[in-house]
Amino acid sequence: MTSTSADPAAAVESAPALQGYLAIPELIRRSGTGVVFSMLGETNVPWIAAGADSGAFRFVRTRHEATSVSAAAGFSRTTGAVGIASVTRGPGFANAVNALKAATHDHVPLLLIVAESPATRIKISPFYQNLDQRGITAALGAGFHHVANGSQLEETFWAAYRGARWNGLPQVLSVADGVIDDPVRLGPTPELEREAELPDPESVTAIVDVLEGARRPLVLAGQGAVHADCRAELEQLADLIGARVASTLNVNRYFSGHPHNLGVCGHSSPTLVADLISQSDVVVAVGASLNPYTTGKESLFTSATIVQVEIDVDQPFHASRAELGLLSDAREGVRALIAEWRRRGLSPRPVEGTTPSRAQIAASVADVDLGHDADRGIDLRRAFAVLDARLPADRIVISDSGRWSGTLPTFLDARDGRSWVISRGYGSIGLGLGNAIGAAAGNPDRPVVLFCGDGGFMMSSHDVDAIRLNDLDLTVFIVNDEAYGAEVPYLTPYGLPADVARQNLPDMVAYAQAFGARGVVVRTLDELEALELSPAA
Repeated sequence: MTSTSADPAAAVESAPALQGYLAIPELIRRSGTGVVFSMLGETNVPWIAAGADSGAFRFVRTRHEATSVSAAAGFSRTTGAVGIASVTRGPGFANAVNALKAATHDHVPLLLIVAESPATRIKISPFYQNLDQRGITAALGAGFHHVANGSQLEETFWAAYRGARWNGLPQVLSVADGVIDDPVRLGPTPELEREAELPDPESVTAIVDVLEGARRPLVLAGQGAVHADCRAELEQLADLIGARVASTLNVNRYFSGHPHNLGVCGHSSPTLVADLISQSDVVVAVGASLNPYTTGKESLFTSATIVQVEIDVDQPFHASRAELGLLSDAREGVRALIAEWRRRGLSPRPVEGTTPSRAQIAASVADVDLGHDADRGIDLRRAFAVLDARLPADRIVISDSGRWSGTLPTFLDARDGRSWVISRGYGSIGLGLGNAIGAAAGNPDRPVVLFCGDGGFMMSSHDVDAIRLNDLDLTVFIVNDEAYGAEVPYLTPYGLPADVARQNLPDMVAYAQAFGARGVVVRTLDELEALELSPAA
């Protein structure tokens, strides 16, 4: 999207003035996002109503502010677009904080539009709703932009939008009271693309020097690789240097279908995979921060030289030597490595040894004796394997977090890194339903399935109503152990009973029916095999 005016200032001057409540929807329309997720309040209802009425965007309503933000995150992570959410100031913003922090941790391009607080031109809201939203946003690590009057709206909106799109971090857009009534003259839509950050040639040379001598390289993709959309380039590099490929947990299934894909690298790796990763002598990490989960708490890369391709200057390099950090757009950085390999006339190399298939990796986990008690329910590994075979291949998988989720990435496949989303953020449960709502809104032609625990589901269960309100098609699998299962082991060292961590669910069939859905309780594998899934799933 580019400006076609030879004199942008003259174009702005001649443009008809819009009131702010009409200008905000128009800016969102020009962004191309097309969807706004919101829990309404008096500070955002005028512009949301105007935008929905004019067709500037689809309004997806939620029953809680955290769901609005996590839905925008799920929309962004599965579509590649900037997710847009809006909540009202003070209590509304406070309710959204956990989901905003999770999105910040996961580097999700997201724009949260909120009214100013502390307010300087209060019209309706009582003063006691004031909250230091700027300070809280800074503490969360997200970006913050404030619009004091109508003349600042356009420039500040695009600054926040670009910050979300190109920094891969949520941005909060604070809109002062009165802006919705201020006159706003919008100019031509600015250039939203940007020049890619090109790599330093000397760093490229040093990295290929190392790759040329590698015998067991590994190409590791993280969230930055998803943002850069460089799977084809990474697979090309892997095929040239004879590397296996793997991904961080946040982008599980990024390399789905590649013959040398090991799946998840890190704390969640099956033993068979972890052993192979530990044999790597060079790791090319692209858009991955190499946090303790990815490195297996420093246990996986003990003998490897690490090459880190990163665009965020604030992201610390974890490279073994300074010259093996490559500050660059992921796609351009990988292309430069490929070009240097070819410039040297180096031939493609085969992968050393064999790579286990996805079926072999799954079997290695399924065969482990975990002491499963059949009286407590279905072995989840078997259940996930059944659903992997029965669910449509084009599915989008959303996973909440919890003790139950450890083996899900191994058994359940999806076609790529945007089709498999884990919503735990910085360790929070209960955000999966919101992410699934966003994914369903952004991908109406694909089946969306959510896996969550009973505890995580009940934390956000009110927003089953958002599925009804927005006529979404979504299948939810609740893994129910009638407990906060991850907490039970913490009671054992103290000799305390687990009763405090146990609870049962209400009648989930009746609960689903109350929201116009169909509910089924499954207690055996035979019942799961016979389950009639919804048309979308």
